[in-house]
Amino acid sequence: MTTAPTLASIASETRDASEITGVTVDRIAQITRQMNVLGLNARIEAARVGQQGAGFALVAEEVRKVSGQIGEIANQLGETLKARLSGLEQMVSQLSIAATGTRLVDCAFNAVDLIDRNLYERSCDVRWWATDADLVAAAQDQDRERLRRAGQRLGVILDAYTVYSDIWLVAPDGRVLANGRPGRFPVTGAQVSGAHWFSPAMALRDGDGFVAGDVEISAHLGGRATMAWATPVRAGGARTGAVIGLLVTQFDWAPQAEAVLKSLRFCADDGEMRGYLVDAAGRVLAARGPGSERVTQIALPAGQAKGWSAPGGGLMGFHRTEGFETWTGKGWFGVVERS
Repeated sequence: MTTAPTLASIASETRDASEITGVTVDRIAQITRQMNVLGLNARIEAARVGQQGAGFALVAEEVRKVSGQIGEIANQLGETLKARLSGLEQMVSQLSIAATGTRLVDCAFNAVDLIDRNLYERSCDVRWWATDADLVAAAQDQDRERLRRAGQRLGVILDAYTVYSDIWLVAPDGRVLANGRPGRFPVTGAQVSGAHWFSPAMALRDGDGFVAGDVEISAHLGGRATMAWATPVRAGGARTGAVIGLLVTQFDWAPQAEAVLKSLRFCADDGEMRGYLVDAAGRVLAARGPGSERVTQIALPAGQAKGWSAPGGGLMGFHRTEGFETWTGKGWFGVVERS
């Protein structure tokens, strides 16, 4: 099967053509020099034999003139071809870089789009489960048996949805009333009113509202990287009911983000590639690729939602979240680098 040409292969062929042109022009110049020498020798011999060599001297002079014209044409042709081929090589090289940069932008978009679709589902989960009858009853009465049943219910949910580390039912004063994995994470009774998501979630007045936290290391969950989703539990499970607590899902960030970055399809001839998910401030939230674990911050061009650049001789494509359905995103970026 014939291999399809690439911009890199075309650039290589252009360089080869330029080299062949140079060699050919050099050979013509060498032949021209030889003709000049022959013409000079012929004139010398014609002069030596006197009047009998006059005709031969005339021919030798014409050979010299033709030789000079050929040399001049060859030099002009060589310079023109070299200039044109050099320009073509530069254009092909620039086109190749631009095509690669565009592909990196596409890869970056794929990464952030995949995580957006995942996070959209998380926003649906927390709002749906907050209306669960067992959870509403436990938040309303807070008696031991109802809280036990609420914990069991959360455990059943966790068994079906493996993307969560834990799920908490939280009282209006910030106490964790029940959680789905008490054996693994004994957080019942813990005070979480100081969490950055608590007050904004308690202040939600829209029954469809929710708060999506930042990716952070949770001391309550054994130092795991998590992303909290919080929405009010309302009296009677009604959209307009009074707030009687919060439902907080703890999205298990690391394995989900790793799966997204692993889904990026890098070609064998791409060289050294790295993929990242970063927040709006450029903080690295997840990374994949050689040496990427050492990168904690990425400087992105200010004011640009997408594009590519060439920092340090490499290429970097980036794309900001576009959101998905009702999830508008948090201003995160997908970033893909090629050394």
